[in-house]
Amino acid sequence: MGLIGNIFGFAGYYNHSRGKYDKALKWYEKAERADVSSPNVQMAYGVLLMREGDFEKAIKVFNKILIFFPRKDKIKTNARINLSMAYWKTGDLDAAIDRITDMHEKLKNSRTYETLGYFLIEKGDIEEALRFNLEALEYDDTDAVILDNLGQTYYRMGETDKAFTYFKKALEEKDDLLDALYHVGVIHQERGEIDEARKYYEKALDCNITKLSTISRETTEAKLAELS
Repeated sequence: MGLIGNIFGFAGYYNHSRGKYDKALKWYEKAERADVSSPNVQMAYGVLLMREGDFEKAIKVFNKILIFFPRKDKIKTNARINLSMAYWKTGDLDAAIDRITDMHEKLKNSRTYETLGYFLIEKGDIEEALRFNLEALEYDDTDAVILDNLGQTYYRMGETDKAFTYFKKALEEKDDLLDALYHVGVIHQERGEIDEARKYYEKALDCNITKLSTISRETTEAKLAELS
């Protein structure tokens, strides 16, 4: 594990931080071949792979971090959370839930509440999702993602008014939260409030939508087209 790999890795990070993702990926790949030893570079590489939709390769990178840097707690925590998200994106929701649940039991924090709360909604166990997301709200009632998760839970339960309240609270904390913008648009559309729905869909489309996002650009564009 050598110096050259780290130099390549930092070149990747330099381009990554400036939004030059194609160049960053090329440098990160060269760093991997040269046995990069920096866990921060490897973490950034894994995150960029997820952003670009290469979740299988991201899983290998995060597992490598966990094997070679077991005593770096912060790195290990982020690798496990990102690993669970990568499994979710490959369609293995059970593996994603198992990994984030194990981590949450050992270390409760906002990110584990956010991630597991959303996975439980996706799993379809709405009673458990509601119980967990209410617990998350007690942990942090100003966290935008936790508020959004609770909104999505109530929406799937058919309690639209409650859902709307939590989505709006989420947007008060983070006004460019994609999921909340999209769902507020959906509720306005269901209520026949077309101009308001259009406004929120357009705001959602202005967000930074990537392969890792829970709402796709195509889905949002399709909803916007329905208004026409």
